[in-house]
Amino acid sequence: MDGAAAPRPGVPAADLPASGERPPGATDSTSLRVYHAAVMVVAAWSLIATTLLVWFLAEGGTEAVVSLSRAPSLLLSPRATNVWALGAVGAFGLFLAAFVLSQAVGRGLLRLLNPRPLPWPASLGDPGVTVRLLAFPSSRADAFTFTLLFPTRRLPWRRAEVILVSEALLTALEPVEWAAVVAHELGHVRSYDGRYLTFLRTFARLMRWDPILAAVASRLTRREEFRADEHAVELTHRPRALARAIFKATHLPASRSGALAGLLGPGGSSGRRQALERIRRLVALADSGRFEEEGGA
Repeated sequence: MDGAAAPRPGVPAADLPASGERPPGATDSTSLRVYHAAVMVVAAWSLIATTLLVWFLAEGGTEAVVSLSRAPSLLLSPRATNVWALGAVGAFGLFLAAFVLSQAVGRGLLRLLNPRPLPWPASLGDPGVTVRLLAFPSSRADAFTFTLLFPTRRLPWRRAEVILVSEALLTALEPVEWAAVVAHELGHVRSYDGRYLTFLRTFARLMRWDPILAAVASRLTRREEFRADEHAVELTHRPRALARAIFKATHLPASRSGALAGLLGPGGSSGRRQALERIRRLVALADSGRFEEEGGA
């Protein structure tokens, strides 16, 4: 954070209004297209998966699986119409449950954690979107983003983008590292991760018996962590600062894995392994000569 003071307790801030004109790159249309495609694929696969489950339950368990493996066309026969209908109802119910649960988790966090507002790092400029930057008391290394939706009279939904950072992580970071972490989280906001990735991770957890959905959520989480790192580097020109922040986060108590992916990605041992790969990528960017970081950065 170029000359800006590190955030301290009691500093007022921070519901930042969106600017009248969004700066170039304020949102990532590529990520939006990827998420739309991912939601369509997940919806189609969940319909098939729930339909197969209904078939398994309605047609006699193991014998139904054997008969279907011998003649897959049974699912296209008239007798399967009701099975597909029940599968569609089940898939829709799971989608609705995942949406409600992901929203409930975000609202619950704000009530339970009682976070305090933080000033937006001056070196990052206008975020280009309405975002709340908040700190919450915790000894764990946590920083994550989510989107809350509220119904309104004029528009179908009003969005509130939230970035939550733990006090432990905040205390451990230098100002330039702190700015890099916020830039990373802003990358998640601009890539619509708070809307789509949180929902898809929640949906995958509801269907934890399905390894395909778990793999899709894991690949998207990995992809978006790398993209958020790249966004932070483009914004701050300080890949080493973000690398140091991630390194420090790995040496604090790790964030739990869950619907919300934090600074260490999915959290746990897999999140730590991914963090080491991200650090290597950031160091390689720093060594490429593309970015001139200040001494000590």
